[in-house]
Amino acid sequence: MNLSLADQPTLPDLSDDERHLLNLVATPAATLLGLVADVLRTRLFGEDAAIWVDLWQTNPSTARVEWQDGPELAEVLEHLLPRMIEGTFEGVPGLRSVTTADAQAQLVWIGTTSPVALHLTRLDT
Repeated sequence: MNLSLADQPTLPDLSDDERHLLNLVATPAATLLGLVADVLRTRLFGEDAAIWVDLWQTNPSTARVEWQDGPELAEVLEHLLPRMIEGTFEGVPGLRSVTTADAQAQLVWIGTTSPVALHLTRLDT
């Protein structure tokens, strides 16, 4: 079944509370987290699954992803950073690495009007 807004009766407008909440959560950082989750949705829960994963925005221009065990940081970066493989684009468009260490990385996403910082952390048990 396809939903078409043209087939719907007049929809009510957002309430002031809904509009306020959207201003807080519908941010560039939230958009980036959606892109990251789309790329990693099976990677973090595949054969070498993470025990848990958390994604959140600390403000409109900063996003964080943490996971325990599971894939190493280098493997996650390999999936996230943009590249062409056999003519197919993979990764998050506009994502760039700034600094990396064994279990932490800071990236920047330039896919929006203002850059968004992405912090990745892999925790060991």
